[in-house]
Amino acid sequence: MLSTTKIAVIGMGQGGMVAAIKLANAGAKVTIFERNLEGKVGYPWRDDITASIFDDCGLPRPNQDVYIQKAKWVFVSPDEKGTLRVPQFRPFVEISPNRRKLSEYFADLAIKAGAEIKYGVCVDKLYVEDDRVAGIELNGEIERFDLVIDATGMYSKLRSQLPEKFCVQSEPSNQDTMYAYRAFFEKNDGETFLSDVDNTMVLRHMDSDGIAWCNLNDEGNVDVLLCNIARPLSDEEIEERLKDLRAMNPILSDRKLYDRKVPLSVRAGIATPVADGYVALGDSAFMTIPIMGSGIEAGMHGAAIFADYVIANDIQNFSAYNMWPFYVKYFKKFGKGFALLDIVRRHALRFNSKLINWALSGKFVNDDTLKFVMLDDEDYRRPKYKFGMFSAILWKLIFHPSYNNTILRMGFEGIHAMNVAGTIPSKYSLDEIAKWAKRYNHLFEKCEHKAAKRQAKKK
Repeated sequence: MLSTTKIAVIGMGQGGMVAAIKLANAGAKVTIFERNLEGKVGYPWRDDITASIFDDCGLPRPNQDVYIQKAKWVFVSPDEKGTLRVPQFRPFVEISPNRRKLSEYFADLAIKAGAEIKYGVCVDKLYVEDDRVAGIELNGEIERFDLVIDATGMYSKLRSQLPEKFCVQSEPSNQDTMYAYRAFFEKNDGETFLSDVDNTMVLRHMDSDGIAWCNLNDEGNVDVLLCNIARPLSDEEIEERLKDLRAMNPILSDRKLYDRKVPLSVRAGIATPVADGYVALGDSAFMTIPIMGSGIEAGMHGAAIFADYVIANDIQNFSAYNMWPFYVKYFKKFGKGFALLDIVRRHALRFNSKLINWALSGKFVNDDTLKFVMLDDEDYRRPKYKFGMFSAILWKLIFHPSYNNTILRMGFEGIHAMNVAGTIPSKYSLDEIAKWAKRYNHLFEKCEHKAAKRQAKKK
């Protein structure tokens, strides 16, 4: 019975909290350690998720004071002339929760389930005994636990303390990281770039290997994000890119309310998140959507799969062998698709800006094309299929060989990544997992190496 089980959750990331809530409800004695003070957990801004994620995880949906309707988005070409509107589902199918309020909501559920939360406590050392994580070290004292759940984030200090034989990746590479600058400014009077949308996302903004957005939020402030892959933004680069956004969006003032530089994981899931007495969940296991770096949904899914597996199988010996099947299930359901997205992201952010300008000019795809691909009849009314919609796209590709070759290369590498991810060993064997992890990690290293060679040739 889980009632005799002691579990430590390190960090209040969404993955750790979903696991904590479900395991505490099942009777486990759960203690959550959070380095921030109460009321200061999570960033004070919003991110988009699908509302049904709470149903999928077996949790009640939060009250509407936690979230708002997802805003209308539009993709903007690097030359800022072409646009592609992201179709919207019915109201509140997709929502934007406030991250800090969402953390408070999870904390309330955890306490009601019987978990204990210790705020202002920084745990950065595992207690390892005979190659098994047996607890944590805190203020020089050892606290024993049957399981330590690592929810401290992509730069977890705990992963590097695990015995090497478990093949748990200690840290992400620069290429696995999106270096973001997020800031909020007072609003100027004036027109937005497009009057019928709230949020504009510029692809390869100013020819960077990243994006930028400028959004009018529900509080009447302007939300700005700038990012690069693999390298942090310098202060000079930030100012230059803000100046460009102001030229496109007159509502963006120079009266800054607050800002923050934040690294985000854009890597497909870690090859293995388990060791004896230890599991990484959420951002600690790179459970993020690689195309955008959002880890709320993926982390919640992974944690729910883990907790449900533990409860259904009444696991009390938290060995890597006993926990591994949960990750196989997660990988089969989400990991293969995220491997594909990771490859797509690595290629897309290196597309020649001229190709993106052409694609978003309306000559290749338009708003109706995106609606037809993204929406289904259950959640939204799809546009009527127009004869030749996709045949016209294929025809254009044939006569645009540079774009055609790029898309084909990306597609073949993405499909190969899905196939490799799908061969994750079904049974726990250190030798088999080490071999598979090498192949899996090589996918992304090889993609970066080939991309670097192509860029070097162009120069």
